[in-house]
Amino acid sequence: MIDTSIGRWLPFRSRRRTPESFRPRGTSSRISRLSARYDAEVDAALQRLWPKARIYHDREFTRDRADFLLVVRGRGVMIETKVKSDPGLFRGSTLPPLLDRLQRDGRRLVVLVNQGDPTPARDLISTKLGDKGRILVWSGPHHDTELRQAVESLLQQTTRHA
Repeated sequence: MIDTSIGRWLPFRSRRRTPESFRPRGTSSRISRLSARYDAEVDAALQRLWPKARIYHDREFTRDRADFLLVVRGRGVMIETKVKSDPGLFRGSTLPPLLDRLQRDGRRLVVLVNQGDPTPARDLISTKLGDKGRILVWSGPHHDTELRQAVESLLQQTTRHA
């Protein structure tokens, strides 16, 4: 029997790919770069708005943990960032595992989207978390006021962390 698989005959295909070289499912490298840049901008904004706060950034890609934990005056709010490549609707299809976990834990959440209309996701967050969740479009310092208001309103609801 003759091997007709072209991949076995090409020399550059002979390298084995390690799991680290795979892209996260459904995420293009362009979106990954945009996401990393957006996370850095959000981190800078959190430091700018709450200079005395502790900011924890989850560097591991997971669907059930938020990207940031912001602890201000002993109270915490989870921050999830979402990057869209187009200005259309943000439906929040990747949010349910995170929302389910936060619903069980009783945590507060702010979802930041770089662009688009978050109305469908706002309904999803409201259904799962009620008044413990917020979503807003944040694309730079000109949206800092909305970010501060969303986080501060949740901080007033939160019980102290140990």
